[in-house]
Amino acid sequence: MVALMLHKSPKICLACSAGGHLRELQLAIGAIPEQWDCYWLTLKTTSTKAFMADKEHVFLVNFQPAKKWTLIVNCLQAIFWVLVKRPDVIITTGAGVTVPTVFFAKKLLGTKVIFVNSAADVTHASKTPVWIERYSDLFLVQWEEMRQLFPNSICCGVL
Repeated sequence: MVALMLHKSPKICLACSAGGHLRELQLAIGAIPEQWDCYWLTLKTTSTKAFMADKEHVFLVNFQPAKKWTLIVNCLQAIFWVLVKRPDVIITTGAGVTVPTVFFAKKLLGTKVIFVNSAADVTHASKTPVWIERYSDLFLVQWEEMRQLFPNSICCGVL
């Protein structure tokens, strides 16, 4: 029994917004979901409901800056799911929906965070990577130009 506990598969949270962020995360992770204990964390849309039908997942309310209550709800959901799922690693492409989850997982559990910056960010950064960089254990950019903004990043090339 002890040997099984020592070789426990890490719990991986695959966190992203819907649309392009979801597609980039799929490209970044390859076969990880088939080989490891993973769950998805994203927004509930028609397309994500269909994609998640046969996958372990949780849906969060999207944080919308114009609607402050959405941040409160997203934070409460993030704390709840971090404590329930207890991820060892979060792999994320952003965006805002994932920020509270990364923050609480890092602060409460010491979760390792791998961030893959969007290919849409070629010379300028959006808000999420600027914020999430300080919580990332591995910060990947898809364009060499972005290394000027994120000098501790690694350029992985365009997915």
